[in-house]
Amino acid sequence: MDYDADHAPDPSAWLAADEDERLRAVEAHHSGLASHARMPKPRLHAALHLVVEAQLASGQPPEARRALERLLRGGLPRHEAVHAIGLLVANAASAALEGRAFDAGTYARELDALTVEGWRAAGKE
Repeated sequence: MDYDADHAPDPSAWLAADEDERLRAVEAHHSGLASHARMPKPRLHAALHLVVEAQLASGQPPEARRALERLLRGGLPRHEAVHAIGLLVANAASAALEGRAFDAGTYARELDALTVEGWRAAGKE
């Protein structure tokens, strides 16, 4: 399986592929990117891509697809838009590690509030 974060994978193929295969493909993609060369936790980064791509491929939650489309219309490259959504996934995972329950409504609202301007203002680009 090949992966390029700047191009949406085929949803059916993505969801049908083994998780390890998807993880290897994302890691291989990132290993060739100078911007990701010194990433402190490359496997965690790749895992966040897996979660975001699974949400986009499955259409669940629908707010993820809407956020991606809004970020793309606003001028972000697809890879950067995946990172913006991935930050929200990471925040939810961090909260879970602290013992807080996942709140789907909060996550949906955060996705709906995600903008290019907010992403750029946070200095995440």
